[in-house]
Amino acid sequence: MLVFASTESLPVPALPTAAAFGNFDGVHLGHRALLDVVVAVARDLGGPAAVVTFDPHPLRVLQPDRAPLALDPLAQRLALLADCGVDRVLVLPFDALLAARTPTWFVREVLCERLGVRAVVAGPGVRFGHGGAGDLALLGAELAQVGGSVQTCAGVEFEGLAVSSSRIRTAVAGGEVAHAARMLGRLYALRGTVVAGDRRGRTLGFPTANLDVHGQVVPAHGVYAARLEVGGALHPAVANLGVRPTFGADALRVEAHVLDFSGDLYGCAAVLHLVERLRAEVRFDSLDGLRSQIGRDTAAARKALGLVPAPHSGP
Repeated sequence: MLVFASTESLPVPALPTAAAFGNFDGVHLGHRALLDVVVAVARDLGGPAAVVTFDPHPLRVLQPDRAPLALDPLAQRLALLADCGVDRVLVLPFDALLAARTPTWFVREVLCERLGVRAVVAGPGVRFGHGGAGDLALLGAELAQVGGSVQTCAGVEFEGLAVSSSRIRTAVAGGEVAHAARMLGRLYALRGTVVAGDRRGRTLGFPTANLDVHGQVVPAHGVYAARLEVGGALHPAVANLGVRPTFGADALRVEAHVLDFSGDLYGCAAVLHLVERLRAEVRFDSLDGLRSQIGRDTAAARKALGLVPAPHSGP
């Protein structure tokens, strides 16, 4: 898949292109259904399947106080688009200048002229351009000028409601990672680098990998069954997301105890795939109480991950 950071970097279009445009945060099941149509239409046209997306999220420019945290960083979003069969992606930097552009400019200059688009696949409620003035009618009329057309794609539903990035963010923020996974078509994951912590987990007999995570939606504080991916290998884990009230801390920590593992992960890029929330974060009156609970959490994580119990060791 080819990725372009500006319209000026695009090659002169040689073949008719089918495209979709939007933020595509999460590349969830609704996005995937739409992209399946884009790819199929592109193959019928004999040209590439393209996506136009934006970075940062438009609300970070238009209404910063309402801008959502991302489900996935841009690099992961691009990887997921490639997995869907997209041939090229144009990532438009969203700024005040782009926000002021008319929908007609976007269709004529970006889609038709620069990308060679002759077919667009969009949701029935699509809005775009300055003030959201662009809609299906305008999109169809402009494409007709170059012999193109627009095709609508109905959304995918989960539990009677349309799957959407905002709905997934709400589920994740509430700790409902299993529900989020059913709408994403994959486990929700946090991405970061393993950094040094205060080593309290090691003194308790449960060493943890601490992830430095920024810009993503972090689930509700609590303990989760998870899988930690490092270097392409998946390791079963029990993760704690929270502020560690037992130690009087107040800064968010994302830490994972990797089951049946010993080794140094410091400095490694890691992905924490969250399977199921086991319990909320609570404060313990003693370290012995915390240690006992971690042991129960570990057993619960093993069960949630379908693992056999570890051999008993220690007192």
